[in-house]
Amino acid sequence: MKRPRSIGLFGGSFNPVHSGHLGIARRAVDELSLDKLLFIPAKINPFKVCDSDVPGGLSDKMRWELVRRVAALDPKFEAWDVELRLPPGPSYAIDTVRAAEMRFPGAKFFYIIGKDNMADLPKWKNWEELRSRCTFVSYPRTHESSTEIRRRLVEGRPVDDLVPPCVSAALTGIARRT
Repeated sequence: MKRPRSIGLFGGSFNPVHSGHLGIARRAVDELSLDKLLFIPAKINPFKVCDSDVPGGLSDKMRWELVRRVAALDPKFEAWDVELRLPPGPSYAIDTVRAAEMRFPGAKFFYIIGKDNMADLPKWKNWEELRSRCTFVSYPRTHESSTEIRRRLVEGRPVDDLVPPCVSAALTGIARRT
C-alpha cells in the first residue's frame, strides 16, 4: 500500500506575500516532511472583512501573480487559486479542504496558520468537521507585515528587506504607479 501524500495548505490574504510567509512555508515543508505545500490566496478572509486601513491593497490578480512567483522558488511549492475562483463572498477553510481532498484523494492534510489564530479555531465555519479532515499546525508570526509593506509602497519607500526578490521586482512597479 502506497503511503498517502502529505500536503500543507497555507492560506492567507498574502496582501502581499512576504519573506515571513516564505520562511514559514520552508519550515513547514521541512518539519512536516511535506510532499507539497499549496499557497492559497483567500478571496475574502471572513475574519478580515477589511484587510487594513492602509491604502494600497493589492488586487486578486496581483496577489495571485506574486504567490505564483514565490511558489516557483521551490519544487515542493505550488500556487493554488481555488479560493480566488469562488464567487464573491468570504473564503472558508472547510470548502478549501474539501476541494483539496477531491484533488488529492488519500492525502494527509496539514493546515498551516499563524499561532495567534489558534484560539479562534472553534469560531471557524464547520470547525468540528474541519479538524477531523486536517491537522492544524501553527507557526509564530514573523516581523514582516503585509500592512507595513503596503504602507511603504504608498509612501514610495523600498520593501526589499521584507519580501523575496521576485516579489520586490513586481512591487517596485506598483510603487512607481501609485
